[in-house]
Order: sequence, then structure tokens, then C-alpha cells
Amino acid sequence: MTSVLINALKMVADEKDIQIEDLVHIIEEAVTAAAAKRLGRENLEAKFDQDSGEFDLYELFQVKEEVEDQGTEITLADAMEINPAAFVGDVLRVQFQMEGLGRIAAQSVRQMIHKKGKELELDRVFASLKNREGEMVTGKMVKRAGSGILFEIDVADAILPKSDQLELDRLERGDNVRLLIVGAERGKKEPIAIVSRTHPDLVRRLFALESPEVADGQVEIVDLARDSSGRSKVAVRSKKPGVDAVGACVGVRGGRIQPIVTELSGEKIDIFEWTDDPALLIRRALTPSRDLMVVPVQDAQKACVVAPESQLSPAIGRKGVNIKLAQRITGWGLDVLSLSQYEERKESLQHVHEGMDKEAAELAKGRPGERKADEPQASGEQTDEPTEPVEPVEENKE
Repeated sequence: MTSVLINALKMVADEKDIQIEDLVHIIEEAVTAAAAKRLGRENLEAKFDQDSGEFDLYELFQVKEEVEDQGTEITLADAMEINPAAFVGDVLRVQFQMEGLGRIAAQSVRQMIHKKGKELELDRVFASLKNREGEMVTGKMVKRAGSGILFEIDVADAILPKSDQLELDRLERGDNVRLLIVGAERGKKEPIAIVSRTHPDLVRRLFALESPEVADGQVEIVDLARDSSGRSKVAVRSKKPGVDAVGACVGVRGGRIQPIVTELSGEKIDIFEWTDDPALLIRRALTPSRDLMVVPVQDAQKACVVAPESQLSPAIGRKGVNIKLAQRITGWGLDVLSLSQYEERKESLQHVHEGMDKEAAELAKGRPGERKADEPQASGEQTDEPTEPVEPVEENKE
């Protein structure tokens, strides 16, 4: 061997972004395997000298007091003649001369550098994908594969499982969409990323992309709940005086939220300001339903919500999605009742709903011009009027 091999190893190491020590170990294994196959023995070890560019081949002998296999074992007395420091249980290396070792080494090096170099490169890609979990990327749809959809991303292919697909999506080959990396698998041939279109953090990343206030921490997304049917609720709060948290997310005439809605195939996004008042938080979370009466049961982390007949359906939502998301984002179990249902069950609820009768009576009158949810809320749902940034108003006090 000459310096040509060493230079070749350095070049491959640079191209594959692999440490040269790892490549040396690979070719040592390759030469060892080739020599063992040619000689029909297993107790061999090849070592590469980076200074000379030459390979040395060694026989390995287990040092024992009594020898059972002379091909792989040696007595302590014989071992000490070769190496005075040998001891029972030691492995003695004895240099072995083999004709044609250089040619075998060269062939093995070419084959194994390609094979192992590819394996190390794939390991690096896999590790890179694992480290990027939670990152938003742009993927180009390739095809539908079984129950998933295959995408091309920057460094690898990605699979979007059925459980992470949006029901509103109507993707075609060649479409570019935003995806969230949620995992990685080694795959049969190469690593593949697992991505999602339904993960809450995808919406977080999109708001950070569209809203500078979210990106730099002036506005915090306290919590976020999503449903694959195409509905989200986002609770925000301002971390800087004078910054309107809801307005910062919506933008002038909806200029910030609309690109997010478009990216998510028309997903309806309800944005409201977070509060530590459980009743007010629940009312806000149940948007678009209005004029709600909420009485939390603190010890049970549950609340009874009484809605006018006209607001019962919006409070529950289609297939119960609205109340499900409200429960998820508030952390409270919610029992939504119409005013008539509340009246029927009032006796059984009396022990936890003291003081509700007056509110229920006022609620039945409609109290025109007043809202129980007194804080403006924004939605990604299209309306006839453009959405403007809104200023929070104080809650009405009785």
C-alpha cells in the first residue's frame, strides 16, 4: 500500500462527512474477513498503519493452561516466549505473513468503503432526522403509498400516516405543503421521516412564521388544541404591555391568520386570550357560542355550562368537536346544558350551582347587548367582513 490509499480514504471521509478513523476500522474489518475466507480460519485480525499505508495480519491465540485447540489456543509457557507479559486469559497476537495480502486489501477496501460508507451516511441522515423532531419542513408530494402519503423533504423521503392527515386536504402529486417532523425510521433501504399535518405544533410553527410577536416571544401561545376534521383553538396571551395578543396573531384584515388557514386547507382557527379565571376561560374556549353561563366545580375540575337554546348547537359543535377542543385546551370537563335542560336538572345540580338561578333567569331574558364571553375572539373561518386586530375589553361585572 502507498500514500495513494491514505489520500483516497481522506477524500472519502470528507465527501461522506465521516471520520477517517471510522473508515480505517471499516477496511480493517474488510481485510480481516477476506483473509479469513481465503485461509479458512477465523482467528485473524488485520491492522492498518496510517503512517506507512500498509496492512499487517495477526493470528489471535487465547492463552490457556491447557490447550484443546492448537489452531486458536496457546499454552502460557509458549505465550511467554513470545511476550513475557502474557497471562492466562490474555489474547496473544502473532504477526502472520500472507502472500497477496496487499491485493486482497485493495479489493476489500474498494468494496467496503462503498458499502460501509453508505451505511455510515445513512446513520448520519437518520440521526439528523431524529434531532429534527418538532421542526417544520416543506414537503413535495410524491405518491400515495398504502394508507400513507410519500413526500420528498430536504434530506430524505417522508411518510405522512393516515392518522396524521387532515380530512380537509386534497393533495395531488407535486403539491408542496408544510409538514411537522414527528419521528424517523430506518426504513428498508434508507431512513425515512415520519411527518404530521395534524400535530398542534405545526400550527405553533406557522404562527411563529407569520407573526413576529409570536416568533420573538412578545406573544405566547399558552395552549393549542386541534382536531383532524379541520378545527383548532389557540389560547394566547401578551408578554409585553401594549401588545394585543389576538390582534398580533390575526393581523390587519386577517393578513397573518389567512395564510395559515390556506396552508391548512381551510381549517377553522379560533383564537382567544388566555385568562386564569376558569369560568371566563371556558366561555372563551367555547366560541363561537355566546351568552353562556359557566359554573366551575373546582374540586372536580368540572364545570356546568348553560346555553340559550340557539347557542347549544354551536357550543357542542359538529360531532362534538367544539366542546371536545374546549375541554382539551382548558383542562376542564364540561357538561353543556340548554336552559330547559338545566331547569329540569336543577335540583340534582343545586348543591354545586348555588346562585345560578338569578343568572339563569337573566339568561332566559336574553339580556340584549350583553355577552358573557366579553372578550373579542378571532376565528380563521371566513366571514363577509375582513378581520381586524382587536383590543380586549373589560368583562362586564354584575
